[in-house]
Amino acid sequence: MDGLILREQIADETAMSRRAFLQGTGLLLGFALTGASTESVFAAPASRVVENEVTGTFAPNGFIRINPTGAVTLVMPMAEMGQGVYTALSMLLAEELEVELDQIQVQHAPANDALYANSILHIQTTGLSSSVRAFWTPLRQAGAVGRNMLIAAAAKRWGVDRATCHAKNGVVFNASGSKHLSYGELTKAAAKLPVPPAASVRLKDPKDFTLIGTRAKRVDSSIKVDGRTLYGIDTRLPGMKVAAVAISPVLGGKAKTVDEKAALAVKGVRQVVNIDEAVAVVADHMGAAKKGLEAAAITWDDGPNGKVSNADIVKQLEEESKKPGVVARVTGLTRPKKSEIVQ
Repeated sequence: MDGLILREQIADETAMSRRAFLQGTGLLLGFALTGASTESVFAAPASRVVENEVTGTFAPNGFIRINPTGAVTLVMPMAEMGQGVYTALSMLLAEELEVELDQIQVQHAPANDALYANSILHIQTTGLSSSVRAFWTPLRQAGAVGRNMLIAAAAKRWGVDRATCHAKNGVVFNASGSKHLSYGELTKAAAKLPVPPAASVRLKDPKDFTLIGTRAKRVDSSIKVDGRTLYGIDTRLPGMKVAAVAISPVLGGKAKTVDEKAALAVKGVRQVVNIDEAVAVVADHMGAAKKGLEAAAITWDDGPNGKVSNADIVKQLEEESKKPGVVARVTGLTRPKKSEIVQ
C-alpha cells in the first residue's frame, strides 16, 4: 500500500466542504491568537476536520482517522517542503498507534489555527525547524489515545481485561495471541467509547521506540518519482487564470513605461496589473502570460537606490557598528547597566 496519498481523495471519505473550508480560512484570516493549545485538536470531532466521513470511521481527535478497511489517515498539520516532515510526523503517530509507517496515509489539514496551530510559532505555519518539536508530544498522544481505545474495544468484545491485550502493526491481540482483531474491524466499536484526555494516556519510554530514531524510507518519495504528486502549481480550478510577474530590480524602484496595449494584444492575455514596483500580466495560461510580459517591454526607474553599491552598504554597516548597541533581549533577574552594554 502506498505510504502517502496526496491526490484528490474519494469524496465520501475525505472531501472538505465549502463550509469546512470557510470555517478554517475564516479563522486563519481573522485570527487573534494569545497562545496555541493542542487541547482543541484532541476535542475536535471528525466533522470539524473533514465532512462526509465513511460510516464507522474512527476519529478520536483531529489528527487520526481509521476507516473500516483499516486505512489509517494522519491529518497532517505541517507542510512538506522537502525537509521530510511528512515522514517524521508520520513516524511520531505510527510509533504510539502501533502501526507500520507504510500503513499511514497523509492528508493535509485544512487551514484552521484553532486545531492545527504550531505551538512554537503560534499559528498554523511551517518553519523555524519547529515541526517535530511542536508536534513531538501532540502526535504521540494522538496515537496513544487511538491505540488505547482500539485495545479497549477489543477487550470489551472478548470480555477480558484490557491490560492483558496489546497492539502491533494495526492489530490487537489477546494475552495468548490466539485471538486478534484488526483496527479496521474495531473502528465502529472504538468510535462509541469515551475518548480519554490526551494527557492521561501513557506514552512509550524512549528505550521502547521501534520506529522513532530509525532510518526510515521517506513516505513521499515514490509518488514524487512517478509523477503522482500534486503541487500547488498543478492546481486547476474552473475559470482560473495565471500571471507572470516582473519586479523592480532595485528596492524602491518603479515601472517607468509599460506597453499594456502590446501585452493585451497577445492571445490569451486578459489583464495587465501595474502596482509601480511590480507588473503582472494575467492570462489564460502561463505561455500567454510570459509572452504578454515580454511584449509589455517594461522599463524601470530605479529610484533613490539606483546608484547604491555593495561598497556603500558595507560602509554604512561599518559606521553603524561604531554606535552604541541595542539590547534586543534581557534574560535573568537584573537588566545590565548601561556601562555593561557592549559598544
